[in-house]
Amino acid sequence: MSDSLNQPPAALPGGVITPLVTFLDASGERPDPAQMGVLVEAQLTAGVNGLLAVGSTGELGSLDRAGRRETVRVVADAVSGRVPVWAGVGGLGTRDTVRAAREAVDVGADAVLALQPLFFDCAEDELYAHFGAVAGAVDVPVIAYNVPVRTPRALSQELQERLVRDGVIAGIKDSSGDLSAGRLLCRALAGTAARVYTGGELTLDSALAAGFHGIVPGFANILPGPAVTMWEHAGRKDKDSLAAQETYLALFDILAAELPGAGFPARAIGAIKCAAALTLGLPVPGSTMPLTPPTEEFSAAVAAVLRRAEVPG
Repeated sequence: MSDSLNQPPAALPGGVITPLVTFLDASGERPDPAQMGVLVEAQLTAGVNGLLAVGSTGELGSLDRAGRRETVRVVADAVSGRVPVWAGVGGLGTRDTVRAAREAVDVGADAVLALQPLFFDCAEDELYAHFGAVAGAVDVPVIAYNVPVRTPRALSQELQERLVRDGVIAGIKDSSGDLSAGRLLCRALAGTAARVYTGGELTLDSALAAGFHGIVPGFANILPGPAVTMWEHAGRKDKDSLAAQETYLALFDILAAELPGAGFPARAIGAIKCAAALTLGLPVPGSTMPLTPPTEEFSAAVAAVLRRAEVPG
């Protein structure tokens, strides 16, 4: 469990936490260590404050158990203690999530980003017990992952406050898409040691101005620099911060690239993976089933957006 002192744990820094894509090897099931190493080094060179392995962007929902564990290990080995490494963990029930959390910590995770149970819609007391079981099973901070679009329900503000004030969780990643609710949560938790983070490429500068402690943007895989600039200029809305946000707005068109037969998760994750690979000079990777892998036409469409946005690579 998180300590009760009014000081966030070192594993939950303020700033930019990049939710890494997972570059896969030829098997399509395991991470490619060399390519992941290139991605990690580019992030650290840009000055990000932490890295998230196997979050939503990293294919938490489609990698198998061994693939998730190996991805966390590869990222932790590449980082070698230079910044904190978070691991996304989840499962159909609490036992699955606890096991995933223990395995992630065993291979080097400094914190775990935990989902609620993914099959049954649980009551608030049940969700409280779930996160308590995860926190009690590991000796690293637990971050609650509030992502209503991927889970049976949103985590209420009341539950999140209770989990923080009882020392069960040390932080929250708010992927609700509701900036107003996020702002109220940050206000409610002011004075505690909890960290509240958000993604959402279109409103990162506004989120920082609203009081979030950090940002977790998928587009940082492609260009981490704008996210770092927004953090360094947090709340100022100066020309550098606005220009950094505009860069991500220009990149947003990659999400409109057509990939026949694919749902939005496959298109979004595929576009970010493709754009990151092109920017780093790496081969365009595939995706884990059931996600539709990028095609040559899809990659060309993403490359065209990068050229229009004047992204080097």
